[in-house]
Amino acid sequence: MKSDLRVIDILHALDEAFPFAHAHKGDQVGLLIGDANVEVEGVLVALDPALDTIARAAELGANVIVSHHPIRFSSPDDGRYFNVTHVANTYSERVLTAAIKADIAIIAAHTNVDVDPQVRRYWGDRLGFEHIGSLPAIVTELGLPQEKDEQGVADAYGELWRVPQASGWAGAQTGDTAHSLKQIAVEVAGLTGDSVKMYGDGGTVIETVVTATGSGGGRVAEAQVAGVDLIISGEFGYHAALAAVESGLSLIEMGHDVSELPLVDFIADAIIERTGIASDKLHKEDRPKLWQSVINGAGAEVEAG
Repeated sequence: MKSDLRVIDILHALDEAFPFAHAHKGDQVGLLIGDANVEVEGVLVALDPALDTIARAAELGANVIVSHHPIRFSSPDDGRYFNVTHVANTYSERVLTAAIKADIAIIAAHTNVDVDPQVRRYWGDRLGFEHIGSLPAIVTELGLPQEKDEQGVADAYGELWRVPQASGWAGAQTGDTAHSLKQIAVEVAGLTGDSVKMYGDGGTVIETVVTATGSGGGRVAEAQVAGVDLIISGEFGYHAALAAVESGLSLIEMGHDVSELPLVDFIADAIIERTGIASDKLHKEDRPKLWQSVINGAGAEVEAG
């Protein structure tokens, strides 16, 4: 690793790969805590800046955590934001306190990564779908196209795909109706190595799909206007899923964490390619083991990760 590599060099590398200016307005990205001029002893790339992540970084001798999710989403101008003179009562405050005590800098690369074209196309490409374009945003109350922003973009954070008609597509091996919802759900589960939640009739023929990492509940209205058959995302929420299914829109839910784990690799690769950091100084956190699937209440458990 370069002996003079500093935290600010990590920031520059991330900004070059995923410009912070592309983050959603109000998003907490960049250096959240720490000194930009400190020399980098090691970097841990993770999905979340959790307490366990800070402990793991300290164990590895890493003084920088680069996480996809920020510590919290409120602004320092918000009166509810953490003040180091207060008792750390909330989880976010405990995370900040732990980072300060461990002298670990935390950098977040959140929606600036979410909007990257390669990141957005990850799951559709893995599934072998044919890319159509980005999902157009709408004004939900009116069901009309949303005006473009100053950069000429009206974005709904989703990608549109067509399911290939060729019988050789990987999902055509299960014996179900060609390109059925169940077939695609089985294919997604195979890629994630875990269970997925399927909303809708498994025999429904799927021709068009929207993919979106993280939370996909906000994509339901846009998908309906676009006339697609299926959304594949991390999570939806009960009421959004109910509205979707009753409107004839199928859903496949991977889990928020599962859908975004590939982003850890994207972030790590960007740092490696642009800083020359030694491989033994760049670490990637394994999937957080936050939940388990219990099948049919019979006590059979499938551990996450």
